[in-house]
Amino acid sequence: MQCGVCERETARLSCSSCSRARAWPIRYDTLLRIAERDAAGEKVQEYLESTRGEVDNNAVQRGEARERIRKLKEETAMLREKAVADSVRLQAIKKKNAERRQLLEDAMKARERMEQIAASCQRDIKRLNQKWKTLYTRTAEARGLLCQEAAMLYGLRQKRKSGKTEYTIGGVAIPNFLQDLNGYRYTQITTSLGHLSHLLVLISHYLGLKLPNEIILPSRDSPFTLIRGVLNNRHMATRPLHLEFPLSQLTRENPSAHTKFIEGISMLAINIAWLCFSQGLDVSEIDDACKPGRNMWRLLVAKDNTAAVGPMFGRTSHATANGNLATATGQAIMWRFKLGYNVVVEKIRYTLQGEAIGQEWDLVPEAEREEKPVKLISRSPDGTDSEAGTSVVRGNGKEKGGEKEGAGVIVPKRANTVSVASAGWSHLQAAGAGISGWTRIKARAKGVQE
Repeated sequence: MQCGVCERETARLSCSSCSRARAWPIRYDTLLRIAERDAAGEKVQEYLESTRGEVDNNAVQRGEARERIRKLKEETAMLREKAVADSVRLQAIKKKNAERRQLLEDAMKARERMEQIAASCQRDIKRLNQKWKTLYTRTAEARGLLCQEAAMLYGLRQKRKSGKTEYTIGGVAIPNFLQDLNGYRYTQITTSLGHLSHLLVLISHYLGLKLPNEIILPSRDSPFTLIRGVLNNRHMATRPLHLEFPLSQLTRENPSAHTKFIEGISMLAINIAWLCFSQGLDVSEIDDACKPGRNMWRLLVAKDNTAAVGPMFGRTSHATANGNLATATGQAIMWRFKLGYNVVVEKIRYTLQGEAIGQEWDLVPEAEREEKPVKLISRSPDGTDSEAGTSVVRGNGKEKGGEKEGAGVIVPKRANTVSVASAGWSHLQAAGAGISGWTRIKARAKGVQE
């Protein structure tokens, strides 16, 4: 289009004249549509104002109302169904709640009954505990009384002679395993160990204790007391608690039997020490454990410090629930008992070896310068004497029956050992340089015989 203003043809609007020319057709169409709309509105208004229009309008409104009613009915039906479902669910919930309420009531009643039963049980438990404690205390007291009576019937005594204290059972002295084994007769040792073992078995039976090493009392098959235990944590072994020969002779002729006897008395010493420790009497040192008579006397008889009337005696055992030594509490009581089998055996063995070596030596006092011959006699095992020779002795003795007699040296009696007739080695009197002090008598005797 050619613009009258700019007189040029262009597709883009560049002035007001071009804009009016472009907008006029659109404005014309808009005016036509508005006129048509107004005419249609006037016709509708006239129709509505007429009777026919009102009827049609009412019909439309009725249709709309019916539609609304239909929708409301549908909604009502849906709500009624939902209400029925909710009612059913509510009934189920009510029923479930009733069941739960019944369960709760039953549980409350059961709880009340259980509380009553628990209170009754607690009262019964308290009463039974008190009864058990009383019975436990009376049992411990009865155990102590039985043990004391057994010790009294067995004649467990303490005796003092010349400042030395010894302990006897059944009138037989109980040896100290570190001092008296070479000084007592073997029959006395056997008898005392048999009595002591029997008393120990009775005490352990009364107290309900299982000893570390089992004691086998004499029977038809075995006339002597034996003891059985584990050696060196390896195997079970049975050892004798009796002597058929003197200990010194057994050492020379049967070292194996000697070793077994040492092991047996070591087991017995550990049994007694363990028994004392479990009943509140502290016996944890080796020297104390090797004094079985003293330990049993202190445990059962001693009036001042006896353990039989102590707070622990009879209260720890393997036969009762309270104070049972197999439980953790019982093991806590016994954990301080560290006395071992090997330590006791070696202590007794070395002590006996030291005594055996010491028996070959003696102290020769009052040495003099003169040398006098002394006739020596060899004593055979059957008790007969025979002349063995003479020995030159430096001494200052008195003459009696053609022989010299004076203070001299005493050696232990052994088989085939040289001794002086009627007085033994008391005819020898130490004198002069070279023999004053400690002298090995066995070697000198052999020299005299040669």
